[in-house]
Amino acid sequence: MLATPQERVKVHPRMRIGENYSNPNYRNYEEDKPMQNNKKWSPPIMQPENSDITTWRLPEGAITRLAQGRGGTENIASSPDGKYLAVGSCAGVWWYDVSTMAPIALWDTARGYISAVSFSPNGKWLATGDGDGLTKVWDVQRGICISEMERDEAEKRYHIVSRLVFSPDSQQLAVSSARDYTLYVHQPETGERLSKFHDDPKKSRWWGGTPRPIAFSADGSLLACTMPDESLRVHTDNSGYIRLPQDSTEFIAVWNVETGEQLACLTETERFVDSLCFSPCERFLVSGVRDGTVRVWSTANWELLHTYQDYGTERKKVFYSPEGVLYALEMSDDAFIVWDVASGEKCNHFLEVHSSVHETDVPKGTPFVLAAYTPREFRKWTVGDSQPRSFPHLHTGVPFSLVFATDGKTIAGGYWSEDEKVMLWDITQPSSQPSCFNLPGREYTVSVSPEGKIYATGRDDTTAKVWDIGNNETPVATFTLPEEKKPLAEQEWQVSTAAFAPTSNLLACGDSEGTLYVWDVQQQRTRHTLKAHQDWISSITISPDEKLFVSITRYGPVSRLWNVENGEPIEAFPERNYAFAFSPCSTLIALGKQKEVLLWDIERRETVLSIPQPKDSWSPFALAFSPCGRYLASGAWWLRGFGIKKCPVLLWDVESGENIAAFRGHPTDIQCLAFSPDGTILASGGYGGTIMLWDMKPYTNG
Repeated sequence: MLATPQERVKVHPRMRIGENYSNPNYRNYEEDKPMQNNKKWSPPIMQPENSDITTWRLPEGAITRLAQGRGGTENIASSPDGKYLAVGSCAGVWWYDVSTMAPIALWDTARGYISAVSFSPNGKWLATGDGDGLTKVWDVQRGICISEMERDEAEKRYHIVSRLVFSPDSQQLAVSSARDYTLYVHQPETGERLSKFHDDPKKSRWWGGTPRPIAFSADGSLLACTMPDESLRVHTDNSGYIRLPQDSTEFIAVWNVETGEQLACLTETERFVDSLCFSPCERFLVSGVRDGTVRVWSTANWELLHTYQDYGTERKKVFYSPEGVLYALEMSDDAFIVWDVASGEKCNHFLEVHSSVHETDVPKGTPFVLAAYTPREFRKWTVGDSQPRSFPHLHTGVPFSLVFATDGKTIAGGYWSEDEKVMLWDITQPSSQPSCFNLPGREYTVSVSPEGKIYATGRDDTTAKVWDIGNNETPVATFTLPEEKKPLAEQEWQVSTAAFAPTSNLLACGDSEGTLYVWDVQQQRTRHTLKAHQDWISSITISPDEKLFVSITRYGPVSRLWNVENGEPIEAFPERNYAFAFSPCSTLIALGKQKEVLLWDIERRETVLSIPQPKDSWSPFALAFSPCGRYLASGAWWLRGFGIKKCPVLLWDVESGENIAAFRGHPTDIQCLAFSPDGTILASGGYGGTIMLWDMKPYTNG
């Protein structure tokens, strides 16, 4: 039987039992003065040598960096004076001047993949957390890292830092993980570990996808975070998750930081606690839940005082103003509403109808100035504005397909993004905004015809379409799965991938049941219907001469090589491969396996060369031949446990298998590769959301 909150309660020593603590606002208590920080703060950030952000902190061998890297949740923080924003990304930490929302500096690029950022209240330090679980503290004035903090070795597999929160006096830094309940508290300047809570991650696991909010009390003696009480571990299932009979899966624990004693475990909540805060008078702990509920507890006895559910059903971020008023910022896809929680008054309504807001920051002391991170733009709201001000940024989605235009000046990318499916980058002006095409459907791959037209091929449920980019009013080709082929499990049946052959005007499509279709666009008929695989076909690659194509399944994987003319498979083709690239003259296929790259001769039907991969380049899942066919580029996926800070792009001599060069600039998986038409530039697209351009001239004599 679960212990009640009263049975587990430990009274905060500064609380006076018996007094009325029911009002969540504390402005009427004269003895409690709002905390003030009157020290002026302005970091002397050094301006970069040039204004071209695509050249800042480039790795060796790189010409430019297109895009600024994907952002993530909890990756935006404002400086104490509200003049600067720090935005964590998969390229590093970008500093922005709030007045112009222009980037002014790039920090912490050694690993990239920044998952959390936070300023200390005194303004001296910036804390960053990354995807390996490493926490760093930076001296803001000097721009140098002064301390580093790692998780214990046994917890490395749970790595990603999810939240970084400083205590009000800036002398403590709490660090949570995105994968378990373990919580660390460090002295930020020295990195000394002060406390560790829930030190055995094997006992229970955190439900991924929720933000793990953390809050310090005003004097820094109490720490609240979503984590279970020891008594709740009896409800742990076989997977390590705690499941209560009432299906509550998140619990708010309160700890005495100095002694490590757990004072309370609050179970009167549901999943997805989005935010926590203590009142500056330390009498109240407040939570905001994703369903819109706001709860207020007394820190005297941890009694639930109020449950507010009348302010909408969208997620809430709770905070106190310097005057001691409790506010709840309601965030939906198209609006912000700021509520005075106690009075129920709507203080401000910021409307945004153009795009979803990914993350917001509420600077301390200025509760009605909001900075929001949206696709392609920052939005900034201030009191009295009828509309937000918009500022473009280059934090894009993930490119999983790249191709150069025939003039070599434009790169087209197909993206994993809800808002931009295809982007065109002008590499002669790399810091300019790309041209974006929000086509219907998803998972667009890009290709170029011999005549120079750029095509984008994507899918949407039971349909595949091809668009001529630049003339995209209507698709140039459309294929719909035939109704008579619909399987019994029709809810699972869909187009899974597609590829377009512009010269022969054929559209090859795979479905979720393992069937391949070759659609003749001109004659509007199906040329071949092939039961090629047993499950989901994940990709199709067509040879440059358009006489062959390779299909591969999602699981296994299982790959097949097909003759386009007669629809027959080439039986000698190796089955277990992860990635493919045809040579320009369609005589060789490069096969990416887990620990090697094979070169397979199409005419001889045999492997002619095996290229072993170094340990930091296992899983070479991106491949591309140079236009001359003499060189092959391979890009690896990031592998945990190998100490890889940056995933390499390797350049190989096709004849000898010799490794000519290695380029390290992406913090995580390489998704796609493409050479410029003259072979002098190699473009690599990473899961971190950037495209790196590498100079090939020193290596290929191009």
